[in-house]
Amino acid sequence: MNTSRAGWAGFRRDRPSLPLVAGVVLATILTGCSTTTGANTSDNASHGVPTDLITASSVDPTQLAATAKKALLADVPVAQLPPVVADTFAVASKPLTDAQLQQLKTCLGARSCDTGHGTLTVAINADFTNNPWWSVRRAEATAQAIAYPQVKRIIFTSSSSGNIAEVLSNLRSLIAQKVDIIVEDPVFGPAVLPAAKEALTAGIAFVTENSPLPNEATASVTTQLPYDLCAMGTGAVQKITAGAGTASKSYALYTGVPGNADAAEWQPCAEKALKAAGWQQAVSGFTQWTPQGETQAANELLASGKDVSAMLYDYSSDTFLRPYIAAGKTPPASFVDTANYSAFNVYDDAKKAGLKAENYVSNGHVWYGRLGVTAGIESKLGVNVPNKVLAPVPVVGLADIQDQNVSGMPANVPLPTLLNPELANLALSAG
Repeated sequence: MNTSRAGWAGFRRDRPSLPLVAGVVLATILTGCSTTTGANTSDNASHGVPTDLITASSVDPTQLAATAKKALLADVPVAQLPPVVADTFAVASKPLTDAQLQQLKTCLGARSCDTGHGTLTVAINADFTNNPWWSVRRAEATAQAIAYPQVKRIIFTSSSSGNIAEVLSNLRSLIAQKVDIIVEDPVFGPAVLPAAKEALTAGIAFVTENSPLPNEATASVTTQLPYDLCAMGTGAVQKITAGAGTASKSYALYTGVPGNADAAEWQPCAEKALKAAGWQQAVSGFTQWTPQGETQAANELLASGKDVSAMLYDYSSDTFLRPYIAAGKTPPASFVDTANYSAFNVYDDAKKAGLKAENYVSNGHVWYGRLGVTAGIESKLGVNVPNKVLAPVPVVGLADIQDQNVSGMPANVPLPTLLNPELANLALSAG
């Protein structure tokens, strides 16, 4: 779901002040939650897992809770997160050292880089590289890999045009290079599975994140970390219908390109929930996940004169809302799964124009590359990571997360990112 995105698929909140006792309890709960993270350094050692592996039980619980809140756009107790998700946020909660920051800058300026320590080679593959979403995803995943002392080398490959033949060629190139871990966002769904099977046969951990795979893919990958698209679609409908009041029960439904794996999962769930609430679809269409496609779709919807009360889309709604604001007309209530930081400006402009703006978002899942890195590293180090893991996907009103608006953050960066504005700018320039 993304384009300028964004390719596919998508903070800034003050850290909460948690009492010390609560933090200790939280850490204790996480320790006993599952064996996938290792209870402590001694236990890790007894299971052959390095004692310096960063886990949820080895970091400051207040920082950990704040990072989880930042990433999910809502308060979700860390103890309720799957262990590998909690561990991912644990790594991200620790600020990079000056040396690591310099390493990140070096890595983003090259297709491969060495850290000078560790033994593992992590490969980050991108099915698209034509927009900010993919650029930020690369930086998020690279920053996560650099934070691990076990990682020796990081390799980045990408398809500039989103061509499946090029994607498969890149994946097979990584297999030939005998990397240890491949992190892949499978935009093309099961089309990547032949390469995934080759990777597993070669002893490589093949981890997918964000885009979903079919159920039969279980044996073809090490771990799947899909965005919970069905829960997201259902949650979005619950928010929209609850706030609809006396508005007409009609909606517009959009995605980027026909046949993409993401829309195939979230749209049916949203439509089922809308139908159950008595709503009817008035318009559907495709935008190619480009500003041009989104502007065209918005103008066509506005010009049609159709009384559409809600619009659901899997990327940014900015260019959908702008034509309504310019015309002085109240836009439909909108839900997007990947808002950009520019959404705050659009929301403010609507308010200044005296228009009611009902905008709902879920996290832009641009940080899911971090999940893939953590799952791959833990798997290679002997941690028991489940084959499929779902992180929670809260849907929130844009009005309720105004404190996420960060000074200096580029407008076209997906909301939220775990990068600071300086690194976000660097990610965009690195491509």
